[in-house]
Amino acid sequence: MENELEGKIAKSEKIGLKPKKDIWEIIQALTPLLIPLSIAVIGWYFTNQHNQNQIEIQRINNENQLQVALINSNVGQSGLIKDFMQDLTSKDTFIRNIAIEAILYAAPTPGKRIVDIIAKSNNNSIKLIANDALEGKRSDLVENLYSVQKTNRITAANEIQLNWQRDNSLVEKLIRRAENGLANPNADADSENGIYNTIIVMSSFPKFRLMPYKTQLKSLLQKIPVDYKLTQEKAQELLKKLD
Repeated sequence: MENELEGKIAKSEKIGLKPKKDIWEIIQALTPLLIPLSIAVIGWYFTNQHNQNQIEIQRINNENQLQVALINSNVGQSGLIKDFMQDLTSKDTFIRNIAIEAILYAAPTPGKRIVDIIAKSNNNSIKLIANDALEGKRSDLVENLYSVQKTNRITAANEIQLNWQRDNSLVEKLIRRAENGLANPNADADSENGIYNTIIVMSSFPKFRLMPYKTQLKSLLQKIPVDYKLTQEKAQELLKKLD
């Protein structure tokens, strides 16, 4: 009886131990595969984190460089204004007229404000020159939105958004130019980009500035070809702004 009991106990112990031994054997068999996989996963994680950190650092650096560039630009423009002031107030009509034209291009931000003030002068001859200078600048900005040179397009778009959002005449000119671009797409080397840039800059204008041209704008936006996919997306956003 005792031998039989001992046999049963021994058998039960073997049965109880067997699963543990099988699991351990599986772990031992998988270990050579798990180690390189773990190393690969950890390596991917740290590489991804490093890349993300580098992207963020680059973004911050780019923003800092942009801020520095803007500061330097403003400082430079302030210096130019000082140089131009004597010419702007000169009694020599020729010198004064050239200064009015030049300041719009040499110092776009303060120049626009100064020429706007001159354009409201009581002196009709000075007023006429200032308005002519503003009209010439409008035309150049609008045409540069359609330039084949990307830097020209970006510069024009940025300047419009910074300095010309209060200018009703520019809104009219933007609409007319875009309508011509859609009616004669082959007339421009880069009509699609020009239309896209036009929609972008008009979208940045305050709603109240655009509302007097709501009908014209809606008519324009409905003419944009369906294959101008990115422009279509921006056009839909502008339509929502007008509603």
